[in-house]
Amino acid sequence: MAATKPFQNKMKFREMLESDLTQVLVIERNAYSHPWSDGNFRDSLTGNDEVWLLESEGIILGHGIISVAVGEAHLLNICVASNYQRQGLGRHIIRYLIGRSQALGADIMFLEVRESNAAAYALYLSEGYEQIGVRKNYYPLGISRENAIVMSRPID
Repeated sequence: MAATKPFQNKMKFREMLESDLTQVLVIERNAYSHPWSDGNFRDSLTGNDEVWLLESEGIILGHGIISVAVGEAHLLNICVASNYQRQGLGRHIIRYLIGRSQALGADIMFLEVRESNAAAYALYLSEGYEQIGVRKNYYPLGISRENAIVMSRPID
């Protein structure tokens, strides 16, 4: 963890470019059992979503994607590169995306999280999200499906 402080001092957010896709897909595939596809990212890049990268000295540390419309934001994807996890970067990305959502006129943010993802669930709770429901069989899980916990938080 000796590398933590130097990169944290030089972190910045920038919008994702199509040329970042290969590197982002590697990060996504290393972090998740069921990662977003190339097509998912391309749809977000060409649609109305905001796709943000957190980087330090040209190294992509993580990414986050939001969709904002009619006063509501939806956190579609958040991912921290495996070798930079558990260093507060997920929280940093969430807070940035909340700020972007507020700037775009949203007053509430929604998200879904896997029932089995206790670490993410705890992070969201600590950031003011509350559970508002469950989507049955929402996520793929091998040959079966996993429920999603639906959460929301006001943006103030």
